[in-house]
Amino acid sequence: MAMKREMDRLREQWSRPIQARYRDWWSRRSRVGKIAVALLAVIAVCSLASTAHVARELDEDLQVLAWIALGPLLVILFFRWFVHRVLWKVSNRLMLTYLLMGLVPVVMVVTLTSVAAYLLAGQYATDMGLLSLNHALERVRDEAGSAAVYGRQRGEPGQQKAAPAGRTGADDPQDAGSMGDLGMLEREDATPLTVMELRGNTWVERRGGSGVHVGQLPSDAPPKWLHPGFQGVVEQHRRLYLCAEVSAPHNGKMVVMLASRALNRAEMDVLAKGLGRIILSHAYSRLGDLSGTTEVQVDKDTKVKVVGLDALAKGGEFDQVSSAPLRWSRHPYLDPPVIASPVTLPVTSWRTGEDISGLLAVISRPKMLYGELFASSVGIGKFVKWMLLGLAAFFALLEAFALLMAFGLSGTITRSVAELYQGTREIDAGHLEHRIPVRRKDQLAALASSFNGMAASVSELLVQQQEKDRLLHELAIAQEVQTTLFPSSPALAGALEVHGTCLPARTVGGDYFDFIFGYGREHGPEAPASGHVTLALGDISGKGISAALLMSALHSADRAFSAAALEAGVAVSPAHLLKLLNEHLHRSTQSSRYATLFVAAYDPATRRLTYSNGGHLPPLVISADGSVRRLEEGGAVVGLLEGMEYVQASVVLKPGDLLVAFTDGLTEPERDGVEFGEQRLMEFVRARREEPLTVLAEHMLQVVKEWIGDREQPDDMTVVLARQS
Repeated sequence: MAMKREMDRLREQWSRPIQARYRDWWSRRSRVGKIAVALLAVIAVCSLASTAHVARELDEDLQVLAWIALGPLLVILFFRWFVHRVLWKVSNRLMLTYLLMGLVPVVMVVTLTSVAAYLLAGQYATDMGLLSLNHALERVRDEAGSAAVYGRQRGEPGQQKAAPAGRTGADDPQDAGSMGDLGMLEREDATPLTVMELRGNTWVERRGGSGVHVGQLPSDAPPKWLHPGFQGVVEQHRRLYLCAEVSAPHNGKMVVMLASRALNRAEMDVLAKGLGRIILSHAYSRLGDLSGTTEVQVDKDTKVKVVGLDALAKGGEFDQVSSAPLRWSRHPYLDPPVIASPVTLPVTSWRTGEDISGLLAVISRPKMLYGELFASSVGIGKFVKWMLLGLAAFFALLEAFALLMAFGLSGTITRSVAELYQGTREIDAGHLEHRIPVRRKDQLAALASSFNGMAASVSELLVQQQEKDRLLHELAIAQEVQTTLFPSSPALAGALEVHGTCLPARTVGGDYFDFIFGYGREHGPEAPASGHVTLALGDISGKGISAALLMSALHSADRAFSAAALEAGVAVSPAHLLKLLNEHLHRSTQSSRYATLFVAAYDPATRRLTYSNGGHLPPLVISADGSVRRLEEGGAVVGLLEGMEYVQASVVLKPGDLLVAFTDGLTEPERDGVEFGEQRLMEFVRARREEPLTVLAEHMLQVVKEWIGDREQPDDMTVVLARQS
């Protein structure tokens, strides 16, 4: 059914003219959408103009401005589309909520943990690189100490000749071994060795004795800046050396040994063993000169920005040295490279003794760092590794389980909402027999059951409404029939003007009034009225349909008995008519049903009004001088008891006399416990007695309705007026 309605809508939409469809489409666009369409049109026009080489520069500027203005509008439109289309469904809203609640914290924790782990790994890699470098310096220092203590046992100067000044004990410093880095300095003319002794903090040259081992740092004499216990990286001719100075007593003298080792590719490979790749870059500004940001080339494809090193060193420069490139990993995504931030490494210039700020960078992998961290405790490392992996897997499974549970619970909610939505659409389409299947025992199932009960109630109410409409239709017909039973008024009977009106409390009422006009006997029943008239006013017990049915029966009997009397040429006797009506109602109705009835016969020749009152409120005759006479003669109510006798009386109407007959619906209504009353009604009529009968009757009903106010009308209101001319 829904598909059919959608197809009908689309068919109707596409059957319309293009202009009408465009107007509808444009009218549905928001202000932001209209502006975005206008900007797109500007961009398209500018593109066409640029293609045609018309004002290219201006068109390009306009396109840039249009795109700048269009960007935020597209973001707004996308957000609205996402909210109105994607998030229209409750299921999508709940799923997005669960994802935001469940995944965002996990992503945040994982990201922060990864960043922290990356930074810590880099810092650890840097520390390990510095530690490896310090170990190498300590090894050089130990070699220098050994040479200082045992150097004489290795050979005299004449037996082991060191390299000349300015040269090293090996042909290529980059390939020198560790012991080859220790040599005896001897002059070319075979003069005694230059002996340097440390006296206090000063190097003193002596003749004879032990010499100074200088290794790969050639010099005629140690530089002045060299202090006892020196250990560090030294630059000479753009090359780097690990250098250590050791002073030791030998044969009663203080022998000073200076050992060095070339910091070349082979030495860097030793330092980087098990760690990754170590890079020592060329010099930058002196330590303490911190300003700006400098980009450092630490590898062929890797650059690192370092804060605080933006000027070249004044003490000299050296070539970059590094170990072998980082080995390829089988799992590059699980074991990615860790590039530690370079740290400054003080390098001493051999020539000047000034510090050159070198940069030490380490490129490693988590697996290498992990192995280095737990190198001394392999068992514990494996245990920690598997424990961390187990915890990660456990929390991942827990998160997945929580999301699945959340999606499952949201599915039950959204499914119930979707079924309720579909149910409302089916009910709206008139399919009142539609019911939602109830599969669970929870509040949503109770809601579905409540909806089914509501649908059943609506279906039942609709049936009842149809029945009510049928009854109302029948009541409308009954009201129309009842209205036709009342005589047309106002009417004239000779010199007597009569008028009657009835206002039922419901659709139909139980009040009854009638004017039965007499005809001349000699002219037949179709002859004009002779002026005789029989007035009847009654009030049936009860209200509604039952009272209306009894009223119609009373109307028929009254008409029948009056017509029979007129056919017989006998004047209608009100007392006799009440007796006949009493017997008829008593036999044809229940014992609890009765009516109050006032019947009067008017003779135009004598202006005499003969009446009999069967338990009805006494009508009033208000004379022109303001005097009031109550018409009370008669008997009991009609139809309650069998064999009742009624008496009648007469009154002669003078010109200007007004007969006012009414039912208790005009006198019994209460306001604040006070009845409207006969006295208030009589005073109202006396004050307006000169008004036309139709106007006076309308005003009488209106004043009583105003007395009732907003409350429901308690009873039928009927009034009959007759005025003697």
